[in-house]
Amino acid sequence: MDNRYTLQAGGKVESMKVNLQELARALSKSDMHQGYIDIASGKVIIMRDAPGEEEALNHVFEIEDDWEHYIPLPNIADSEGHNLMESFAAVQRDEVKTRLQEILRQPGAQLKFHQQIKHLLLKAVWEKFQQEYFLNIARDYCEENDLEYEEQ
Repeated sequence: MDNRYTLQAGGKVESMKVNLQELARALSKSDMHQGYIDIASGKVIIMRDAPGEEEALNHVFEIEDDWEHYIPLPNIADSEGHNLMESFAAVQRDEVKTRLQEILRQPGAQLKFHQQIKHLLLKAVWEKFQQEYFLNIARDYCEENDLEYEEQ
């Protein structure tokens, strides 16, 4: 573990608890927005390019000035995208599983996969699966970084 974080007895980072749902949402959008965890408050911060660009820039400077209190979130969405689709396909009934796995081996797999999800009326099931997938990644991330978390 990086020694720039203050440790409590027992090896946990001194902080408030991270909300696992918020962290999972931030990780699911990590391909579009950089995120951080404020280890003092447990707050998940997502940088947006939205209307308050100057405000966002000021927040970046604040994080840079006080970097030892923030943990940057990795871009999980890009690195886990294909694994997520493969995992979803693997738990479907045989006919759907075969169709989705074939699509994942083709060029343009991501777009074709999402089209098939809509065509097969699996959008709600897919969204629930994604939520659980990123929740598990968030839990693992907290445990790997010795961050306390709350399920909520």
